[in-house]
Amino acid sequence: MKQNILVVSEALGEPNHKRGIFHFTRELMRSLAAEGHELTLLVETSRRYRKLRRRERRTKLFSAQSRNIELLVLYRYLDEINMGEPRARNGLRRTLDWLRHRASMSVSWDYVLCFLRAIGLRGLNARLIENKTAALEYVPPDLRHLELFDEFQLEPGFYSYQDSSAFFLLPPPRVDARDYDVIVVDTPTRVAIKRRPNAKVICVVHDLLPLTDLKLSDVATRLFLSRLLTSLRQADELAFVSNYSMMRFRELLPQFAHLPARVVYPRTRFDAPDVLHLPAPSGRPGRPSFVVIVSNEPRKNVATVIRAFRGVPQADLVVIGHAGQISRMRNLPQNVRFAGYVDEQEKAVLIAEAHGLIMPSFAEGFGVPIIEALAANTPVLCSDIAVFREVAGELADYFDPFSTDSIAASVTRVLTRQDECRGRIRARWHELAERYGYETQARDFLGHQAAAESLVAEQLAS
Repeated sequence: MKQNILVVSEALGEPNHKRGIFHFTRELMRSLAAEGHELTLLVETSRRYRKLRRRERRTKLFSAQSRNIELLVLYRYLDEINMGEPRARNGLRRTLDWLRHRASMSVSWDYVLCFLRAIGLRGLNARLIENKTAALEYVPPDLRHLELFDEFQLEPGFYSYQDSSAFFLLPPPRVDARDYDVIVVDTPTRVAIKRRPNAKVICVVHDLLPLTDLKLSDVATRLFLSRLLTSLRQADELAFVSNYSMMRFRELLPQFAHLPARVVYPRTRFDAPDVLHLPAPSGRPGRPSFVVIVSNEPRKNVATVIRAFRGVPQADLVVIGHAGQISRMRNLPQNVRFAGYVDEQEKAVLIAEAHGLIMPSFAEGFGVPIIEALAANTPVLCSDIAVFREVAGELADYFDPFSTDSIAASVTRVLTRQDECRGRIRARWHELAERYGYETQARDFLGHQAAAESLVAEQLAS
């Protein structure tokens, strides 16, 4: 049954660094759109949006219904983030930057509007703009996911205000969702949702690392806890990205065990079976290479992998993403190259041409690069942690993330067993596509599969 769905997503509704969440939600939207659901994205608007909106109305160049300039500025705004910038700085610097940004926002009219709505002095009314992408001359590949939405719901300062409301103990922002059957909150978000009695709120929990990671700041922990509690108190159902995340949630927050929950794995494209017939990179000219995809967070453990490659002089390591100060570490091995941020197409090529993808993290909620490598028939090497065992099973080569010798030995094993590693992936291709291909994500997310299985069980019992 086709449903009208509102998506509340920082990863899509404002420029944001949250790569894993972005990937999950982008593929979920692709799957929901393929099933015919009507999608609306809640987008934060800013001062620039209001300025260009007034200008469009003054010029009267376009008809009042076209709103071309408004749509253009929304796309430009959502394309603002520089993914090559560091995601994390030292605690004091990060806190000061956050306070500076919030202080500048708090004197903006967008922030004031959001605050007035939160305390009930301004009424709720959903303002929508139709997503007529045909009016845009060119949509870059990294923005194509926005074409999946039928409309944008415009909320002034929404995502910027929610953190301030948590930090300064203000009421959470309110949103009018009375026209929707399902409200998707793609990560714990501090928002008060006004909805119909029969509407359903599904909150996605990727991990609880902000509550357990010792390297994160007190501010990050406090804000995440506020977001989490606000979301859980309104959620009708929870979706977890792995069984591991769901079990950790039940251990740490047993008071919310009554909420219906299911696992919905992140997805990727398994629609190019031709990769199964390509020769292994070992048959190509040049040195063998391995890739590691990182962000500037201690738990990603990239420094240990770099040191390990001193013991693997016969292969190169390509580091994708922002590695921070690690790229300037002393005695950097000559066989390590820092590619920085690359777009999705280039990343896919680097993974497909590599002899293996390395996931050295100490902790994760899932590990999206693993399934991207499996989709490209590229061997996977990863930390021996529970969540990676769940995702990759026997298809990965595991190592001790604290040991450079263990990592180097894993790289050597995979180098010498390329055909064997790729053959195992090839043999499981259709199973992997069913589990991690985006075509089945909407079904799993909306619980259709569980409902179908329940119906079959009832019929058998009768």
